[in-house]
Amino acid sequence: MSPTQVTPEIANPSGQVGLVSTKSRVIAAANANDVMREQLEFLIDHAEAGDCGCPQCERYIRARTLLLQAFAA
Repeated sequence: MSPTQVTPEIANPSGQVGLVSTKSRVIAAANANDVMREQLEFLIDHAEAGDCGCPQCERYIRARTLLLQAFAA
């Protein structure tokens, strides 16, 4: 189990429930890899038109620089 996910017992240790539901529910955390891939795709799509100097372009440049460090000699 991911450290960001918890069981219903941990989320609601007293076992008390609200008026709406008789069972406690825990929303599972999104997969971090999927979130990062989605963000990279968004930044790449934005940067295809060219660097306009906006915060998204700056994020793209920072992410690209970090990712390309793996290929530096």
